[in-house]
Amino acid sequence: MKLRRFRTDEATELVDLPGASLPDPDTPTPVRFLPTWDASLLVHCRRARIIPEEFRNLIFSTKMPQSLGTFLVDGTVAGTWRVEGARIRTEGFEPVPIKWRQEVDEEAAALARFHA
Repeated sequence: MKLRRFRTDEATELVDLPGASLPDPDTPTPVRFLPTWDASLLVHCRRARIIPEEFRNLIFSTKMPQSLGTFLVDGTVAGTWRVEGARIRTEGFEPVPIKWRQEVDEEAAALARFHA
């Protein structure tokens, strides 16, 4: 398979499909909700790429086999989520910056509608 190759400032190799469109470099990463067992979390459970090390033990525990549902803010795990009745309850590991709070709330509402 032919792939287009890039290097980050830290010399990490990134690949993409030839001819695929690329977003403007200043495009913010959207808020995303990840479920338990999400491959992104499992792959990075021991690396700080998307899970800051200080929060890893809040997501993975030796007392339960699965991770918690998490949400990403600007591409990094920022807290957990769970279904409570007809809504999604979010808990940030730190206060979610105001510029992201509305997007987290909107994504939580969309996920609640999906679970309904």
